[in-house]
Amino acid sequence: MRITESQLRGLIREALLREAAITPSTAAGMGLRFEVSKKNDSADIRAFRGDGAVGSLGSAETSEPCDGAWQIYWAYTVINGLGPLLYDLMIDVIHPHPLMSDRGGVSADAKRIWDYYHTQRDDMEETQLDDLYNTLTTTTRDNCEQWSAMLWDDDWVPSSLSKGYRREGGGTPVLDELQRLGLVRFV
Repeated sequence: MRITESQLRGLIREALLREAAITPSTAAGMGLRFEVSKKNDSADIRAFRGDGAVGSLGSAETSEPCDGAWQIYWAYTVINGLGPLLYDLMIDVIHPHPLMSDRGGVSADAKRIWDYYHTQRDDMEETQLDDLYNTLTTTTRDNCEQWSAMLWDDDWVPSSLSKGYRREGGGTPVLDELQRLGLVRFV
């Protein structure tokens, strides 16, 4: 079997993402701590090292049904590998709601995280979201803006950005581990 150059690059990017991702235990060794603020319709996570902020992630409900998924509306990090940990923590914080990409635009770094969820994370349950025109289903409960997916992919349906993600079978393992390590505080 032969693979194309673009497939090889994709495999290398996925391996680098997996290797660079910070885990709760490595976060402890790096002196990271997290503050979580959760309301009925939004959640924010801030990461700190020492007195400085090193990352943040925000999500919220949308005006569209989106099968109950919350969208990322803000993401920022200055430490390589922190993004995947923030996304995993957000999935736990907003449980049982699925998490989905920003509906209006996604950076290349964020797209790699969503692609990784889509192709490599067997602990994640995917929810396929429809567009606002009921292209896939006749129900409106899964209708959701698909602008980001259409910007990145010719066919938005198979795109990692057209889906919501939550942990298979529930649970909040990343949040639980960060709490066990004393690294997370709810504010």
